[in-house]
Amino acid sequence: MTMHIFSQSLFTYGTNKVSKEEFMRAYNRNISHTDNKAQSLKEYLDLYSRYKLKVNAAKELKLDTAEQLKYDMMNFRIRLENDYMIDLKEILVKINYKKNPAVQDEMLFLYADSAAYSKDNRKCPIAKEVIFSMTASQVKVSEWLSFAKDYKLNKNLYKGEANKVLLEKFINETATTYYRKHLEEYNPDFKSQLQDFKEGNLFFEVMSKKVWNKSTSDINALKGYYETNKDHFVWLQSADVILVNAKSYAYADYASENMKNHQDIRKITAESEGMIQVDSGRFEISQLPIKPGTKLTEGALTEIVKNESDNGAGFVKVLKIYPPRLQRNFDEAKSLVINEYQKKLEESWMSEMTRKYPVKINNAVLQSLLK
Repeated sequence: MTMHIFSQSLFTYGTNKVSKEEFMRAYNRNISHTDNKAQSLKEYLDLYSRYKLKVNAAKELKLDTAEQLKYDMMNFRIRLENDYMIDLKEILVKINYKKNPAVQDEMLFLYADSAAYSKDNRKCPIAKEVIFSMTASQVKVSEWLSFAKDYKLNKNLYKGEANKVLLEKFINETATTYYRKHLEEYNPDFKSQLQDFKEGNLFFEVMSKKVWNKSTSDINALKGYYETNKDHFVWLQSADVILVNAKSYAYADYASENMKNHQDIRKITAESEGMIQVDSGRFEISQLPIKPGTKLTEGALTEIVKNESDNGAGFVKVLKIYPPRLQRNFDEAKSLVINEYQKKLEESWMSEMTRKYPVKINNAVLQSLLK
């Protein structure tokens, strides 16, 4: 049995399995283009298997029972349901609606007339009879009588409709509600989107708990990691600069010309109504908006560089140039330290998870994807 289950899966982790179909849905949704499909599939397989391990860890921690997640899931489902609803005729076919011919409409109408005055419709002689069935559900006469009673006693709803109209309304509402509540059983794409939303939330929560929060809150651990790995945190060639970014080339040119005339950049920025933004500090040369091969000179303004993605433009004023390989202090290196420390925490956690839930690839299925 285990071998049969594994043969139908792309990979397993512990006793959990991931189908070829699930993996390819995720792959096609996240990878839009690749020049090397085989390499791309293998890389994404490694990424996705790690993702599933993390989601599984979240379930072990019972993060899926958190009230906020339940609330978010409920709201997401309600919004998503409307995109997947179909017309009533299709619903009746999909849910395998079957009316019980043994229960005549005339009997239903007869008891519905007195339902509004009955204290307990379950005492009706035919209350336990099945009116119709839907997949794995049966709807009994008692439910119809409760519907008729509530409807007729509601002055805002009841407009004197005939019992025949009410029965049709009851069937339609019951079938539609059933289909809505069981949408994932009839629509794989709906089920997949629910799963993706839930797992995405679990992934975020468990990463916050196991990696992100730990790496930002434990300042002593960060400083200890920095001291042990100082050689990782050195400056490449860098410079103190005033970094000017504008929303158009014209505004960048305006700022540059005024700075050449010794105008205060703060005044220029304030008068630009948000079209010019300024930052200052120490940056590695590779981070600056300069053309390749630009030779930096202290006190000089660089040539304006246009950003093709948003039609913005930028340049820098160089204040001081530093040689490469100077040591960053902890504050200068903090964001880099956090990034490296997060990777260390994650890799340690993943090693623990893969020992507990070994990932096994079904090579036959993988090879079928690589063809």
